[in-house]
Amino acid sequence: MKIEYELVEDSFDDTTKLRTMTEQAQTPWGGWLIRTTVYSPHHISTAVIYVVREGSSEGFEAVAP
Repeated sequence: MKIEYELVEDSFDDTTKLRTMTEQAQTPWGGWLIRTTVYSPHHISTAVIYVVREGSSEGFEAVAP
């Protein structure tokens, strides 16, 4: 399954040389994936969270235990 992300925010700080990019994608089961990536001159860090659709008890199953 391929998920299309939509850009929410893309910012760059000239002082710290950090770039932060936040994207969101709606999943086929109605929830949202929010992905935030921080780029520095030496590292890349990313975090992804899943927001459950209101009124839904469904989540998603982990790929590996």
